[in-house]
Amino acid sequence: MTLKITNATEQILDVLQEGRATPGYIQRETGLARNTVHNQLNALLAADVVVYVDEPTGLYELVEDPRNDDDTA
Repeated sequence: MTLKITNATEQILDVLQEGRATPGYIQRETGLARNTVHNQLNALLAADVVVYVDEPTGLYELVEDPRNDDDTA
């Protein structure tokens, strides 16, 4: 899946680079709308960029930062 990196994506990736985070924490840190955070996290999950560490609490962890991918065509 191709991941479109938007300003919102950048902000969320920046937070996740600092460590594990919940959607609520990401929302507070970035000022993004709740829907935006959830939509972006779903896209990041689908692209295998993040994983659930603890699904019941919604704790996410960055697996690989797609901004570091030098093999894009």
